Amino acid sequence: MLIFLYGQDAYRSKEELRRMIEKNRIDNSDWFDFIRIDASDKQVEIFKELKQTADTVSMFSQKKLIIIEDVFSLNQESQDEILEFLKKKKIEDNKDITIVFWAESASPASPAGGSTNGLQKYLKSKAECKEFKPLQGAQLKKWIKDFIDKQKGSIDNLAVDKLIEWVGNDLWRMSNELNKLLSHNKTIRLENVELLVRPEIDLNIFQLVDAIGYKQKTKALSLFGQYIKSGESEYYLLSMIAYQIRNLIKAKTAEDIELLGLHPFVARKTKQQMDNFTFEELKKIYHQLMIIDFESKLGKTDITAALELFLTNL
Repeated sequence: MLIFLYGQDAYRSKEELRRMIEKNRIDNSDWFDFIRIDASDKQVEIFKELKQTADTVSMFSQKKLIIIEDVFSLNQESQDEILEFLKKKKIEDNKDITIVFWAESASPASPAGGSTNGLQKYLKSKAECKEFKPLQGAQLKKWIKDFIDKQKGSIDNLAVDKLIEWVGNDLWRMSNELNKLLSHNKTIRLENVELLVRPEIDLNIFQLVDAIGYKQKTKALSLFGQYIKSGESEYYLLSMIAYQIRNLIKAKTAEDIELLGLHPFVARKTKQQMDNFTFEELKKIYHQLMIIDFESKLGKTDITAALELFLTNL
């Protein structure tokens, strides 16, 4: 049997891999042969291990589970060897051997939209395939609530919304934050999230961009002063302002802002800020920021003074 697990949501695909291993252990508890191969480990002879495990004959009625991770990190020659082996053995029809290929992302596609990779084409045509796309909207909310239910906890809707706003759909980080919140209190409320979770996005950046959009010179300079006092890098501040101005420029020309692939919080703030600027204003601001970046790195201007002057001239 052949199984192909892939997709950007590595958290859920790894969970599926773990469940698969446990199920095989339980179903074949009398005799179970299991090997896990990491193709990104350059010291491992992948094809040799795969062939040896699959070809070994046991005197017992034995089920074999072989897991190969990151197979597309191998060179083309190694992938071709594996492909020829799969074709020859017709693993997809073998009830005693299960080979699971796991990849965080599939191999690159050709310009015409098809795969340039023979192994991937074979897996997609012969294997049981499961793609794990990043969760969005109602699916992400359900995942959070199910995660908490399994640990006998509860969460209110406002807390769920705040978590998604601050953490996004990175389930590795989300699971860590949820475990932290549950260890503090099995009942998670908005105030718990605001107390214990640090936003992935620097909220002050959006406040500063808001102030720029509304031509609120005093507020912009005050926020700038607070940021400088905090000891953070002026170059980071400049890059983050430029990043958000760039998002606004893209949003002004996009048919649908959701297609830009922005973090949920960034997308929401971008929608709110779009009407504060004309397209020409955004281009002008972005050009000014690029000049500040260029001249400060050449030593022609002091970045702190240049940013302060930029905000003063709003």
